[in-house]
Amino acid sequence: MFPDLGSRLIDHCLQAWPIQFNTSERCKPANPDISIVIGVRGTGRLPQFKACLASLRAQTGADCEVIVVEQSCEPEFQSLIPSDIQYIHQQSTHKDMPFNRSWALNCGVFAAKGRVVLLHDADMLLPARAASQICERLNSGLDAVRLARFIFYLDQHSSQSVQETNGFKQIRNVDWIVQNNPTPVALKRDTYFQIGGHDESFYGWGAEDLEFMDRLRTTKLSEGAFLPIVHLWHEEAPNRSGDRNAEQLQRCRSMDATDRITKLGTRPFGQRLPTASWQVA
Repeated sequence: MFPDLGSRLIDHCLQAWPIQFNTSERCKPANPDISIVIGVRGTGRLPQFKACLASLRAQTGADCEVIVVEQSCEPEFQSLIPSDIQYIHQQSTHKDMPFNRSWALNCGVFAAKGRVVLLHDADMLLPARAASQICERLNSGLDAVRLARFIFYLDQHSSQSVQETNGFKQIRNVDWIVQNNPTPVALKRDTYFQIGGHDESFYGWGAEDLEFMDRLRTTKLSEGAFLPIVHLWHEEAPNRSGDRNAEQLQRCRSMDATDRITKLGTRPFGQRLPTASWQVA
């Protein structure tokens, strides 16, 4: 209703929480404070992905490890990933298998060296102080923190400008603003495994994060999201899972969260194949 308010709000947030970009390769930290895990598939959003990496390389006040897990039939990102970023390829079990974000995140967290892990998306930009503030909060006795106080969804023109210039001077419009989203989320690596990681029975888009949050709420989770995050525009991906994930979420929630933790905690992590198979129609 008031589009000018969106522009004023993002300007205010970026002054308080600047987003910076670094396109240069860094030294990999031997003992990172935090590991940032991203799952990807397909190179259709490569400009957004590169801008995302640049914002992660610009983190200050904490040693950050970035892990990219590509899930595909053939490795497309391997030659595109800089040497300071850890790359893992997951072989899809079938050419029609939808993206399994849970499997990608489980594999990435299994490989992580940081005491803290941040589960991130390849189309989002983080403020430069995000990693250090996450670590500070998790060092105060918490197990996990929700992050996104605001997610600013830029329009196509503004997103392209940010991607081309690594800056925010030519932002024309914020399409919409989402408040208190359940993702991205950061937590202690040990906590991730203690609650059973992500449920790999979810394939395609959505619902795996809601089920994960149910179990995460059994820990010392700070619900007070505090970061502004910028989402770069891209064409909407088709929902290849249909109603499958919504139905799967209902089935999962019919079981108590502590029982789900016990069940998921018995299976292995970081495996060559997902623990739940995809049946091709």
